[in-house]
Amino acid sequence: MADNPFMDAPMAPQEIEEAEQTTPINNPFLDAPMVAGTSASDRGRTLIGDTGIAPVDYVTEKLGQVGYAVADNVIGFDDGVDTTGEKLGTAVGNVALGIGSGFLGAIEGVGTTVALAPDVALGTEYGDKITRGMESLKETLDLKPEGFLGKGAEIVTQFVAPGGLVAKGVSMASKAARAKKGLEKIPLTRGQKFGLAAKELAAVGVVDAAVSTDGMSTLGDWAETGYTQTEDLIGLSGREKALARFRNKLRLGVESTLLGGVAQGALMAGGKTIGEVAKIPKVQASAKAVKQKLDDTGASIDQLLYQRMTAPDELSMLKRGVANVVAYGKPGGYLPRMSAEERLAIDAKVGREVGKAERVLKEFETEIDAVLPKLPDGEEAGNLARAGMLSKVEEYLTQADPKIKTQILQELPEGVRSSAVKMRSHIDELSNRMIGSEFIKNRNFTTKDGRTIKDVIDQNINSYLRRRYRIHEDAKYTPTEESVAAADDFFRANRRATEKELTRLARRDVNQMELSGEFLQANGLKTVGAGKDMKIELGTKVTDAVAKKAREAFLKRHAIKARQPFEGGRIARDKLDTGMLVSRENIPRTLRALMGEVGTTVKKSDKGYKIYADPREAYLSTAADISQFSAVDDFFSSLSSLSNRQDGLLKNMILKGEGLTPDQRRELVERGYVQLGGDSSTGIGAMSTPTVKGRAADKDEILAGTSGWGSLNDHYVPRPLYNNLTNYIIGEEDAGYQALRSTWQWLLRAKGVTQYSKTILSPITQIRNFTTASAFALANGNIPIVGRGGSLSDSTQIVLSNLLNKGDDAFIDELMDAQRRGMIGTNAELREIQDSLRKGVGMTAREPKTAAEAIVGEKVAKAASGYMKPLEDVYQASDDFWKLFNYQAEQAHLRKALEGSSLRQKVNYLTRNGEDMTPEIQQMLTRGDVDMNELIKNRAAQIVRDTVPNYNKGATDLVKFGRKLPLGNFITFPAEIYRTGFGIVKQSIDDMASDIPAVQARGRNRLVGFMGTTMVAPVAALEFGYALSGVTPEEMDAYKRSFSAPWEKGAILVPLGKDEDGKIQYMNFSTSNPYDQLYRFANRAVNEYDDAIRKGEGPVNTFGKSVVGAVREIFEPFLSEAMLTEAVVDVVARNGKSKTGASVYNSEDPWPTKGGKMITHVLNTMVPNVSPWNLDGEPGRFIRGTVGNIAPGIVSPKDNQLRERDFATEVIRAFGGLSLQEFNPEKGLEYAAFGMSEGRTNSKRMFNQVVDDGNATSRGLINAFQKANNAKLNVDRRFYQLFEDLKAMGISEQKMFGILKREGVSGYKEVIDGKFVPFKVTRKNIRDMRTAGIFDQYPQEEIQRIQREMSGTSLIPDDSVQTERRPDPFKNLPMAPNSINDPFKDLPMAPQSNLQPNNFQPTIQQTQVDPRLIPDPRTRELLNR
Repeated sequence: MADNPFMDAPMAPQEIEEAEQTTPINNPFLDAPMVAGTSASDRGRTLIGDTGIAPVDYVTEKLGQVGYAVADNVIGFDDGVDTTGEKLGTAVGNVALGIGSGFLGAIEGVGTTVALAPDVALGTEYGDKITRGMESLKETLDLKPEGFLGKGAEIVTQFVAPGGLVAKGVSMASKAARAKKGLEKIPLTRGQKFGLAAKELAAVGVVDAAVSTDGMSTLGDWAETGYTQTEDLIGLSGREKALARFRNKLRLGVESTLLGGVAQGALMAGGKTIGEVAKIPKVQASAKAVKQKLDDTGASIDQLLYQRMTAPDELSMLKRGVANVVAYGKPGGYLPRMSAEERLAIDAKVGREVGKAERVLKEFETEIDAVLPKLPDGEEAGNLARAGMLSKVEEYLTQADPKIKTQILQELPEGVRSSAVKMRSHIDELSNRMIGSEFIKNRNFTTKDGRTIKDVIDQNINSYLRRRYRIHEDAKYTPTEESVAAADDFFRANRRATEKELTRLARRDVNQMELSGEFLQANGLKTVGAGKDMKIELGTKVTDAVAKKAREAFLKRHAIKARQPFEGGRIARDKLDTGMLVSRENIPRTLRALMGEVGTTVKKSDKGYKIYADPREAYLSTAADISQFSAVDDFFSSLSSLSNRQDGLLKNMILKGEGLTPDQRRELVERGYVQLGGDSSTGIGAMSTPTVKGRAADKDEILAGTSGWGSLNDHYVPRPLYNNLTNYIIGEEDAGYQALRSTWQWLLRAKGVTQYSKTILSPITQIRNFTTASAFALANGNIPIVGRGGSLSDSTQIVLSNLLNKGDDAFIDELMDAQRRGMIGTNAELREIQDSLRKGVGMTAREPKTAAEAIVGEKVAKAASGYMKPLEDVYQASDDFWKLFNYQAEQAHLRKALEGSSLRQKVNYLTRNGEDMTPEIQQMLTRGDVDMNELIKNRAAQIVRDTVPNYNKGATDLVKFGRKLPLGNFITFPAEIYRTGFGIVKQSIDDMASDIPAVQARGRNRLVGFMGTTMVAPVAALEFGYALSGVTPEEMDAYKRSFSAPWEKGAILVPLGKDEDGKIQYMNFSTSNPYDQLYRFANRAVNEYDDAIRKGEGPVNTFGKSVVGAVREIFEPFLSEAMLTEAVVDVVARNGKSKTGASVYNSEDPWPTKGGKMITHVLNTMVPNVSPWNLDGEPGRFIRGTVGNIAPGIVSPKDNQLRERDFATEVIRAFGGLSLQEFNPEKGLEYAAFGMSEGRTNSKRMFNQVVDDGNATSRGLINAFQKANNAKLNVDRRFYQLFEDLKAMGISEQKMFGILKREGVSGYKEVIDGKFVPFKVTRKNIRDMRTAGIFDQYPQEEIQRIQREMSGTSLIPDDSVQTERRPDPFKNLPMAPNSINDPFKDLPMAPQSNLQPNNFQPTIQQTQVDPRLIPDPRTRELLNR
């Protein structure tokens, strides 16, 4: 883009001279036209001319600038400034030119094809006339498309569109013919499908031949060999030229047909070919053998883990360590697989019921909003009316008397009434489910009043609503003024309650610290009795002071701070909350309001204080708590059912304590077992729940289930399994650990904030999250639109139902089914961020409830939830969409594959021969009631969980540990890519080894999808980019080798084009392909190998660099610096330099400035990408690209590194999720020049720091001089390669000379020439040696010898190593005979022209893959390996 039109920078003399030759440009916003000699920077200065009044001139100047800029974007003045409108016009224009040129080309091709008849028969030249006429028309219309878009549009219009239409027509004709015969419902046989495909390809070939024009090139022309190499028409005429044109069209048509078949084969027929090969008995046997090998490996791992738990002393230390690492990286750790699945299902089961509750509440709120307008006007009146209605609903939900309950319900409006009934029914349904839980069924204990737990639940079934109090959750809780006043009124009016509270206070009062004699006497109180029988009696009335004292005592008794701190230790990961089964204290509503009961509000009225209750949050938390109870009980029950098993790997894994003697219990403890729950006072076993120091467990709690272990209470498990069932927390009394933990906690939450801002709050990432997730479907062979079963429309409807909490009943049912099976709500990146923010280190018993609360605190989080929660929901919805699509597609594949199979075959396959059965399915099969739909859904869900990234399965102990480190930005996702990548291959092999043919076919289909997504797609994108962009593989290799960022070294960079200034546009395909991690290490290994070979390094270094590069890519996502960590390291350890070399601050800045820049640099990592400005006032790239192009006088389109942001690029990046990049070789050289100078300076410093050392010896000086020149040699070689790479990108030596000279770099000519010039000993070095008193040690002759030996050393890498290391693998193969039958040789040939065509001799590097087929060396290397 041209210079900023609103800047007053002076013009260079050459620019002024050019400007003087231009025509004056009328500016419609100025009083006078722009005269010759003024630059574009002076346009739009004022609207009415200078008035001399500064404020007026400033305003009119800005209005003029903006006005001119807007008009320029709309109209496009020819002022030398490329505006956004003009740039967009160029892009659109190129597409239009391409369409026009392609359309005329197609007409020209058809015309020359028709003209072949008279030209061959009569020797006329109608074809030439048509060609000349069309070319003249193109010239007149100036149809010269350029760039990627233009040339692409031309090819599509001339060839792709006509060919596609004809192929479609052939297909429709075939369908019509079959319909006439009544065969439309009968599927095509394999032979018929092949015949139809052949007809379509032949038709495309004929059309391509017909529309082709003179000068079109074929693959044979490119390779200069083969049957399809075209003839040159220059010098021919008449019949001879017509026959040559005919043969050329025929060649192009044949090649088009063949290439079309190859392309189709790559996408579709390739899979069938693999399938046919896989049907060979030996191949099927191989699949079974591989499956057996994988199963055996899995069994060996299970056996190792089992031994580690039950007989650790029989294993070596190494094997114990391996077992721990394996378990650490497994989703379930040491848990048996189906029990691990049950634990993973807890969140899904709870999420299903919470989602249902949220939808009921959404409907409830809609009904209230519909009713409220009919109520009295006025804000206060409206609020009271809403509060009254909510309170009435709460009264209905909690009322136990059926008659009163019915009466309350009738008082509610009809719509609200329906929602209230749904709430009550939902809670009752969950309560009944809880009654059926294993824990309650197997516990026959009774409460103090003789009731069983089942009786308690039954009696509360129609009125239970769990209460939550803020005083129990917030140590800093302060009641509202209204609730305090209402409580004081309550105590004044209730003498009995006041006496009871003060009596409790007096019994625990020490030395009358709370109730002094003076206080008692002043308020008419007296003490009766002593010790446990002590009682406070009131006087004639309750004074204000007494009411206040009672209120304070009540609050103190219930506050968190009254509780003792946790001692620390291990706490159960999942706890059965038996607290809801314990009889609760009947607290008056006024005092519940004082405690901050969730949903309760106190309002003052003429009649005193009134308590309003909002049941919404209580309903939601009740549904969550009861469903959590049932889900945890299912998990504990699945483990309990394995106790005392004596078969296989479950033998003695879990042992019941019931019936064991004390000696047997001690023996188990000595063998490494741990008791779950129980009474730890005996010293046998260990309680795994943190105890409250100095306080015994509540009797009712012990009665109701002992510390939350439910069915596992008093079971013994091996220590490794116990660790899997628990988390470790730090004791709250350990001040040192607490300080360290708190510091680390906030650092990790700060890390989470940076991740949150760069993902959830980034529109680019939101869009990319959706588009890239489609690869999960493709990799599993589930192709949208054309694939089987998966419905994009249904997925959309279900996701919208989840987002909006409403929808059709059918979609709601599908949603709840998907939630129950863990298909949604498991986005790996979002859940990792949320856990980082909420849990931090994860070593505390109390943590924030939401990510927003962790960032901004509870109060602000509630206010911000309306903005942050929807963004989280949308991010999650993108992941949910594709998981639902896969879930539906897998079901459809299973139904189709199992058609015709026997019931036994179906059940065996769907349950994996009985290995994959949930407790519900086990019960179903035991009853003999086979629900095939349930089995299919269960298996489909299992496949999706194993083949699509899922946070619940990916958050292993190893990943959770990594999340607590300042390394890696999103470690769960790459870990899941590795897990699910293996899962896809494993599922494919399992299916291919099946005895059911249709299941085998599904396995092949999945494997082809995986190969296509992970291998074919990157190669195809790269080749497509090279074919249409005009950028060569050598240019992209040159960029990656010398200029690319570290994260691009192993990436797939697809070129998009190259502008007239030599800037290369490209796209990082790796950011759009989630499976990039699976092949990135191979790409990096190839790059390192090529680099080492190019530098002439030995075999050891070459191999070492390849291995190290590959390993680094594998572990990069887990061990690289997190965004926040990187910024901190920049300012602390890298002396103000970023990884890419950019300066954070100037070393000469004063400390206040430097410190401010450091802090800003770190905090900028937390600024959302959507923010228009960074904290240092620097506009974001989107603002520069948009506003900067529309009004460059307000915001410059160039950033502080002079990178110009383009409007179209930034819009595509922001709203298309595609990050288009641009590299300017000249700018790259400018930055490299600094690196070259710095590298040489650092090299020379190795010698300089020795010459002034008074203890230096002659040998030390020689070694330092040698080391310094060796370092300089490495620097010069690196920059020689850089200069060579710049030449490959089209930068001339003269241009490089100019840039390097301008940047103040010396000694570059020798480097460009490839000759090394060593350092010399300077006069300053001599003076320094004299000053240090070591000049007598100066080894002049040795120094000169080193200079002579190294002078002139070639900087050019030795290619001989490459030749030795890359032998031609085909050189020993037998060669085909020279006589090859050419199918075109019998056609009449034109005589040889006297004019010789230009011989294009491409430089082809010999590799295993024929370079004529795959010109990109990087792609060839990937395919070879």
